[in-house]
Amino acid sequence: MDWQKTLHSWQERISQELDSVVDFWLRHSHDKEYGGFFTCLDQTGKVYDDLKYVWLQGRQVWMYSRLYRKVPRFRRPELLQAAKAGGEFLLRYARVAPPSQKCAFVLTRDGRPVKIQRTIFSECFYVLGLDELGRATGESHYQREALSMMEAIVHWVREDSSELGRPQLAGAVPHDSMAVPMMLLNLVDQLSEGDVEVANRFKDLDNWSAERILSHLQRNGAAVLENVSEDGKELPGCLGRQQNPGKK
Repeated sequence: MDWQKTLHSWQERISQELDSVVDFWLRHSHDKEYGGFFTCLDQTGKVYDDLKYVWLQGRQVWMYSRLYRKVPRFRRPELLQAAKAGGEFLLRYARVAPPSQKCAFVLTRDGRPVKIQRTIFSECFYVLGLDELGRATGESHYQREALSMMEAIVHWVREDSSELGRPQLAGAVPHDSMAVPMMLLNLVDQLSEGDVEVANRFKDLDNWSAERILSHLQRNGAAVLENVSEDGKELPGCLGRQQNPGKK
């Protein structure tokens, strides 16, 4: 049937594109001197900025590890070694002032902190990368660190956000951003894969996140809004009109 040929054609194209993308990053993004990855690359692979963004370090560790673990043709030693180099860079440098769990947003090439964001997202990608690396390598200390960071994230979101450094200002409109429950749901899915104990540990968070996400479905299901009021209603003005196409 024609639709079967079309699907097969797209599968082949996606596979080829994935091979091309992975080859590009393997050839151009690895920092063999300091560890971690260069992510500010032009189309030829030239590094135009050697700053290292923790979001992207965590994402690359996750992607290499997931490909190694899940896709047979990527079960290649160099891919796993690169993931480990990225994971070790995160362990050494991402947390800016241990024992605090807060991670930098961006680091210098050699791991010195440049900027901290007052959000949870550097920490979220830290969790994703290290947990998947632990699964790919079988080295449990990566997953233990990921779980420890997850507990800090949950504490900041549901109990006390003061360590994020976000003062409650008088003119700010109270609201809920879909980015937070979306990321938490992603983390629960990652951490609980094949682990009933962890799944049960975060079951309440799982349900809370799903309920919060559904509150962003507005206008009789016609719009997914990034921000809603704390009781799940549409907000006026620019804040309430924002949509993020990456989350639809």
